[in-house]
Amino acid sequence: MQFPENVKKIINRLETAGFEAYAVGGCVRDSLLGLTPPDYDIATSAFPDEIKEVFKDYKTVDIGAKHGTIAVITDDGKIEVTTFRTDGDYSDSRRPDSVVFTKDLKSDLSRRDFTVNAMAFSEKTGIIDLFGGKKDLRDRVLRAVREPEKRFTEDALRIMRALRFMSELGFSCETETGKYLRKLKDKLLLIAPERISAELDKLLTGDYTESIILEYYDVLGVIIPELIDCAGFDQQSKYHVYDVLSHIAKTVSNSPKERVLRLTMLFHDIAKPCCFSFEPSVGAGKFGDAPAGHFYGHQKKSAEIAENTMRRLRYDNAATAKVKLLIENHDRELKTDDVSVKRLLNKFGFETLRQLCDVQVADAGAKSELARGEDKVGTLRLVMEKAIEIIEKEQCFSLSQLAVNGNDLIERGFKGAEIGRVLQDLLEKVISGEVPNDKQALLEIVEKAR
Repeated sequence: MQFPENVKKIINRLETAGFEAYAVGGCVRDSLLGLTPPDYDIATSAFPDEIKEVFKDYKTVDIGAKHGTIAVITDDGKIEVTTFRTDGDYSDSRRPDSVVFTKDLKSDLSRRDFTVNAMAFSEKTGIIDLFGGKKDLRDRVLRAVREPEKRFTEDALRIMRALRFMSELGFSCETETGKYLRKLKDKLLLIAPERISAELDKLLTGDYTESIILEYYDVLGVIIPELIDCAGFDQQSKYHVYDVLSHIAKTVSNSPKERVLRLTMLFHDIAKPCCFSFEPSVGAGKFGDAPAGHFYGHQKKSAEIAENTMRRLRYDNAATAKVKLLIENHDRELKTDDVSVKRLLNKFGFETLRQLCDVQVADAGAKSELARGEDKVGTLRLVMEKAIEIIEKEQCFSLSQLAVNGNDLIERGFKGAEIGRVLQDLLEKVISGEVPNDKQALLEIVEKAR
């Protein structure tokens, strides 16, 4: 167990002052798994005022003093130090009605969510594992501490945390834990939307998100009801080899682990069940010469569902708008010629075009060979190579690059909306190659149009 020096110093100082102190929770779990913890939490028998006294030569911040948490600011960053505590009743299934400080480590560990998060460590004592967390780590099992019904009733967000940990770590769910996870899933409706979305983001960017979506779609369906209808929905199309939910899950897993991209793939086909229409096949084969299943307008409808859901879950406006845009265009044909790529860059910008290509690559990887065509991925790669070449050569594809600007037109008597229309017309002529991006050449066109 290798911890940073600032963590060791804080533990040692508390111990020297006569208190117990341990690294606890996720940092112990991750260290045992050979991972680098994103942060470190310390639990101690010292009460908040005692913590501040021990570290009176440090800057400290009361970030949750009523719950026993004091942040100690070290040269290497902030470390949260929290007093051992027991929690009162959770009448709203969200937060304890009261907190009681204690000197007993066992009481503190026993209130935690899962065994793998209920271990403590110090160099003085080694690992303290009262609930079998090390064995569950070895067995790759997620198990609630003691009574799963009580743990999930206390704080229903633990249901989402369970899915998130399984998605990140590839663990299976212990039988009783899984039973109450599902039995109490509707309590997720009591949880603040911001807390749900934070866990959903981590779940979607895990290494094992595909299996979690497929196995626990009914739980996720509490917060995204449209997922329920996707399960087992046969697309009845020669372009697809999976039902809608399986296709969605695979595309999420296929995409880069970026929050916006994985949210896009989660929602990109979610409206297919409500947009389905069936056309009898013609000719030989199961589907004849054309697919029998159609989903006209599902891009727009899926984007609407994504936007409504993300607003309900309090996602930021920028992420919501980006996901909506990518879904609306996820089936858009992307051509590789210079003019087409310049128009794509004009419409989307480089970063969004890159994301749209990633979306289409992820989508293609979860379809039939027929849908991918001869080399769908290769075509998308060429689009990005062409986009990079256009940018590196500083070729014009946007108004900001145009050799003529609004002031040039104002000097020639243009006013109001007419200025925008003329500039757009000039830009289109430059993009299409009708005229070079040369100020004199463009102004000659302007004069002729007067």
